[in-house]
Amino acid sequence: MTPFRLEALVRRAAADAFGLDDADVPFVWPRADHAVEGADAAVALAPRLVGRVRDALPRGRDDAHRRAVSGRIVARIEAMADGGEPDTAFAGVHADHRGFANFTFTREQREDLLRAAADGPRYLTGRPWTGAGEWPRTDLHEAGPLAQARRYARADARARIAMAVGAHPPPPGPGGEVSWRDRYLDTDQSALFTPSGRALGRIGEASARIAFCRSVPERPRENETTGRDLPVLPSADHPGAWSRLTEANPAFRLRYAHAHALSSTRWAAGQRDEGRGSARARCHHAHGARVRGLLFDGPSVLDTAARREEPHILVRYLEALTSAYDEWRTGPAVAAEPATGPEPVRAAPDPALPAAVAGVVGTGLFLLGVSAPTRL
Repeated sequence: MTPFRLEALVRRAAADAFGLDDADVPFVWPRADHAVEGADAAVALAPRLVGRVRDALPRGRDDAHRRAVSGRIVARIEAMADGGEPDTAFAGVHADHRGFANFTFTREQREDLLRAAADGPRYLTGRPWTGAGEWPRTDLHEAGPLAQARRYARADARARIAMAVGAHPPPPGPGGEVSWRDRYLDTDQSALFTPSGRALGRIGEASARIAFCRSVPERPRENETTGRDLPVLPSADHPGAWSRLTEANPAFRLRYAHAHALSSTRWAAGQRDEGRGSARARCHHAHGARVRGLLFDGPSVLDTAARREEPHILVRYLEALTSAYDEWRTGPAVAAEPATGPEPVRAAPDPALPAAVAGVVGTGLFLLGVSAPTRL
């Protein structure tokens, strides 16, 4: 179950429940981080819809109206499920005190989410990337001052994010093998004599673009940082953690997570081919719940980053997803709570989850203008 499909379902249920045209129902992203404990996603449509259907509701307070609207939407979805309509057979659906409709997915719906997220471009934007044109990419070494290189990187990220979610299909996205090599770190640096060029020669392009897009203000203070030893404007003399190939460097961490996820997927496929793994191995759903929730929120995060023209929103999202993936891959081999029904207790390595993480992280890095290595 993807956010696009859930939004379309809730929209159709609301239109049917209140006799509205589709255009009269506002678009509201489903969000995993809005769901109550135990649910996979929530849709805050009722608070947005109350004003349009107030005449069809009994007199009362706004909070009662929100619950009434959400209750009618939930009831309509349950009726659709009873009628056997596709995408309606949830493990649970209920309206909460906020008027949000909460959805608990079935195991099949969770697996469908992971399969969809593995195709990062289509998953994050809801369409294939088969359009014409070229992705904007400015040579950062052509800048003089560091502040100018930062403006170039942020403009590139804004333009690429806007193209991804814009009115026209975006050009083809990332593909093929990508190495760890960096054109500024691995070539002759004698021509890198400007402040920007020297900084690129010290930390590399990937770290520079992430550093420049990670902070919020357009005109940061000279010594401003975005974390421990992470200067907003890393220079050749003061690169901070941006020059390190460790977890202290967010750029390295993101690129390593992508390479690790793809390598894990290839390893699992090799195990299956040799008959040493199960093609249907699954983990208890609670073990990967945080990763799945962040994956589910990816399309809405990208939409927000495009609408607000703030690339740091995408950077911080990718960092949160990477942290959740690191916790998942280094977590205990057995789920803390017993499995019920057909789900196994053991949190066996599930190739679907690393493939989904690789799809979303790789696409996010591409939109920031950063290469995503494909092997460790």
